[in-house]
Amino acid sequence: MNGAAAIDQGKTLRWFERPAVLLVLTTLFWGGNAVVGKFALHYMSGIELSFWRWVLAFFILLPFAWRACLRDLAYYRRHLWLLLFLALLSVSLYNSLQYLALQWTSAINVGVVSATMPLEVFLLTWLLGQERANWLQKMGLLLALLGVCWVVSRGEWQVLAGLQLNPGDLLMLTAVFGFAIYSVLMRKLPPQLDKLGLLLLLIFIGVLGILPFYLWDIHGRETFSLNGDTALILGYVAIFPSLLSYYFWNKAVLLGGANQAGLYTNLISVFASLLAVIFLGEAFRSYHVIGMTTIFFAILLATYVSKWYSQTQQR
Repeated sequence: MNGAAAIDQGKTLRWFERPAVLLVLTTLFWGGNAVVGKFALHYMSGIELSFWRWVLAFFILLPFAWRACLRDLAYYRRHLWLLLFLALLSVSLYNSLQYLALQWTSAINVGVVSATMPLEVFLLTWLLGQERANWLQKMGLLLALLGVCWVVSRGEWQVLAGLQLNPGDLLMLTAVFGFAIYSVLMRKLPPQLDKLGLLLLLIFIGVLGILPFYLWDIHGRETFSLNGDTALILGYVAIFPSLLSYYFWNKAVLLGGANQAGLYTNLISVFASLLAVIFLGEAFRSYHVIGMTTIFFAILLATYVSKWYSQTQQR
């Protein structure tokens, strides 16, 4: 049974539990993570930010999730290798590589590379036979990609043509592909599995995966100083793009499927642009309006219109 069927046959979801709402909030927080992550590099390395982000998130979540984690311990033991893989792909790999990528590559490059997430998720789900995509979903996928490219190129296609891969681009490509695999493999977990307990376990494993690289990174040098700026940075990245986003993302994938979730990742660059306008004083241009309108229409086409079309075909 796919995610949509599970929703139809289960109880009616409240508005704040619907995959669309969860995914918009997730991408909003991740868009903020890109802006904060770039700012944080003035105070600490990418590995430091990734490590302490998840350590802090673990201890914030611990009082709320440890009982649920213990209740599902038998399931965790039976599927330990899958959970290890999921933790390393998401907590350890994706965030660390994203912060490292920002040290070498431009925001335009990161935006374009991130926009490949839906295509990679669709490709993986198709290869694994998990989901099928109709022509409306495929059209929505392409429209969303065009919308993101329009935003990150600032409405000038020649900017995209001149892009060249550098170490940061390659790191971001690896990060996005790893998270696409994570999103697809999440469907293997039962929907009734407690989401907070699962997140606590994934964070614990992921922190252990980052630890050797963190120790290597800080060897022989001073670490960052804890002050007002670094406290706000760590507080944001620990709560919003870590705890809340991963909880919302995992729940949305289990309910609505990896293809739908992957499509919403196009909003990350849109929200990052909006937040840059608000907090960094960048000008809001016409290409923002055109790109975001295209992306929202693509999401509407690939989700609600596609669902209506599929229902009419089955009658």
